[in-house]
Amino acid sequence: MSTNIETTRNILLTILDLIWYKVQYITTHGFTIEEFQQAMLVLCFIRFIIYSKKYNIITSAKICAIGFISCILWAMALNDCIGIYYPSLAFHPLLRNIYQEEINYREVALASAGDRLLDDLVRQTTTHNSSVFSISEIMTSFFARLPSSISNLTDPIYIFLKRDLFETCTKFYKTNLRHLVSIFVYVGCVRVGKKYCPYHIRWHFTFITLYNTFVPYLFSCTMRARNFLYNVLIPEQRFEEAENMELYIGAWVFVHITFLMVAMIHALFSQYFYIPFLTYSVELHVGKRPKKSIYSGGYTAWQDDFNFFNIRLRDTLRLWWGFLGKGTKSQGRRKNK
Repeated sequence: MSTNIETTRNILLTILDLIWYKVQYITTHGFTIEEFQQAMLVLCFIRFIIYSKKYNIITSAKICAIGFISCILWAMALNDCIGIYYPSLAFHPLLRNIYQEEINYREVALASAGDRLLDDLVRQTTTHNSSVFSISEIMTSFFARLPSSISNLTDPIYIFLKRDLFETCTKFYKTNLRHLVSIFVYVGCVRVGKKYCPYHIRWHFTFITLYNTFVPYLFSCTMRARNFLYNVLIPEQRFEEAENMELYIGAWVFVHITFLMVAMIHALFSQYFYIPFLTYSVELHVGKRPKKSIYSGGYTAWQDDFNFFNIRLRDTLRLWWGFLGKGTKSQGRRKNK
């Protein structure tokens, strides 16, 4: 009996040592995006189990799926942010692991791109023995099967479709429509199909859409600061100013990435957050949270005082709305009056 107790004690101590080592490592070097995403999956699974006991499996699956989809939307914004900030990730010690992860990802992506290019070249010089065909190959195969007696009619059509119409449509999509795909999805899901889209997803999707309208300017400012660092400060040997600039850039990148991670956690747990002016703008599009629905998520105390035609600047600039947006005592007293 004593041997079993001692074995269990040793196992627990080993687990605690591993956890403590991991915590120390994260607080010193930070964690990778893959580790953060895995943590989100674990938290989502734990939440599913808890809600399964509180409600039932189907209701729990719906609630967790809504939060998980909103979390994925913020995860896409986080991946874009890291890809753009990639050269500046090394300026902050807690972003070093993410920086190394991005380096490894780009090396693998470059190797995969080279393999795909080689496969395309090989496929073009050999017979089509693959079951995967592009639109151009299908069209070429179709016209090749037509009788040669009508080639004087089919050849101009084939040239028009492949060289003119197909290439023009492809070029038009890449230059004019590709960057608007997210807007089309937003309009289809949040505006046109809002009847079938849960409020929580519409709220976060709208917030991300609004976020994407001004975040390019933040990226531009950071890139300009980095160019100033490498093209002005370092060549002129202003090393003290260069060190300060690295600290400023690293701090800003860390704050930006941290905001997106916190937004992911809020979305995963079906919560909302308040940012002056931005949250009001979002809720002018999606309306107030349906409080009677269990699928609408957490609290939004700022909506209780919101009046579009009489917005008080003091409430607009207010940052604290109670724990998880439940409201504060002063807000409750003012409401009772």
